[in-house]
Amino acid sequence: MTNLYQVLKATAERQPANIAVSDCENCSTVTYAQLLGRVDGLAKRFRAAGIVPGDCVGLHVASGLNYIIRTYALWKLGACVVPIPLELAPREKRQVCQRIAIDTIVSSDRSVGFLSGIDAHEIARVGSCRIIRMTPLRQHPTDFTSVNAAFIRFSSGTTGAAKGVVLSHETIFDRVHAANAGLELTPDDRVVWLLSMSYHFAVSIVAYLTFGATIILHKRAIDLGRALVEDAAGQRGTVIYGSPSHYELMARDRSGRELPDLRLAISTATALSADTARAFHERFDVPLTQAYGIIEIGLPCINLCHAGEKLDSVGQPQPSFGVRLVNRDDAGGMSSIGFRGKGFLDAYYDPWQPRSEIMQDGWFYTGDLGEMDEEGSLYIRGRASEMINVGGMKFFPREVEEVLNTHPAIEEAVVFAARKGNAREFACAQVVPRAEARVIPTPVELRQFCAKRLAHFKVPQEVEFVASLERTASGKIIRSAVVREIQAS
Repeated sequence: MTNLYQVLKATAERQPANIAVSDCENCSTVTYAQLLGRVDGLAKRFRAAGIVPGDCVGLHVASGLNYIIRTYALWKLGACVVPIPLELAPREKRQVCQRIAIDTIVSSDRSVGFLSGIDAHEIARVGSCRIIRMTPLRQHPTDFTSVNAAFIRFSSGTTGAAKGVVLSHETIFDRVHAANAGLELTPDDRVVWLLSMSYHFAVSIVAYLTFGATIILHKRAIDLGRALVEDAAGQRGTVIYGSPSHYELMARDRSGRELPDLRLAISTATALSADTARAFHERFDVPLTQAYGIIEIGLPCINLCHAGEKLDSVGQPQPSFGVRLVNRDDAGGMSSIGFRGKGFLDAYYDPWQPRSEIMQDGWFYTGDLGEMDEEGSLYIRGRASEMINVGGMKFFPREVEEVLNTHPAIEEAVVFAARKGNAREFACAQVVPRAEARVIPTPVELRQFCAKRLAHFKVPQEVEFVASLERTASGKIIRSAVVREIQAS
């Protein structure tokens, strides 16, 4: 059986003196030999604390070097890692424990109040980690033991229905190799890491360490955009992996520092706006490359060939993947997007669905709708569940959001379908004003702004100003929560 710890060990034996992690916050570096040594040492202490092969371990720690060390130490012991992101609310953390049979919690955070009322007690302290043994709140599905499980991770829950995605060591191994067919990572690469490891570990971090690259952990700062630019420049970063919000902050930096070593800037987690892509390209002379990341699949599409021209495309399928678009009569001419290839999920955990039952004739349908141009570049237009139907005229929220986001006084917007009572569906919007805006438009003025740029049925009937938009811990807007609130009001 494959074990990703052994993959890391092989990399460390090939290049023991190469830098594995450069931590800008703490001004420290760790070589591959040192990283493997720390993993081995922690695994020994975890074993002494009672963690055994087959355990499901909830990992409740912050992103960073220690997250990497703890994950690989647990994998060495034959445990399955269940990320419990610190960003989640206590109720959401408790839900993870309720829906997955977790045996142990490894937590470096003092706040474990989400375990209140659960039969759990601390059995050891390993460095800064609390080892908490708990009585699982449920049993594993019958077929779970047939999977060489490395990771169980809830999907983001943007539609209100998070699922436990089971990934085996073999699946993660396959998907990092599929991703690297396009990324072409080598030991010469220095990857500036900007995202939550709880959400992006199973492809990205594992890929960087599998192919011998250096991971650069940025320092925290009030002026984050400037700090990111300084770290990327000072560390001679060749690849940046972040979200659109990170790139927008970097594009606003006026320090004058360039990024001469940067060969690839990948944007993921949420849709990339054309304005952000253009601003980053103009500032650093490097196009932003949008990637289509899906926890069930990996990275099936990366816009490597046309990043500078097709700003709203996620690019062509990676060599290891096939794509299929199935026309839907109810989707305004859009098509359902399906993929096939290596590295797909092994199962959904609750209720248990093995890969064979999830795939449809060998294809996995993402729930997204889109279209493909004559060169094979894929465009994501929205999710079927998010489509707005105004009197039979259908459109996606993103189209309206992109217009609202071009207003100089608007920081960001979310558009969604709503109805009151038995009335027909209509479009609404919540918008966050820019902090530096001198004049905030009225809702009527924003509707007029949209009416000049959109068909009349796409113009939001109601516009509400809010301090911030509700998001998942991975940064995606939670539309379903907004819709329920409006419909109930």
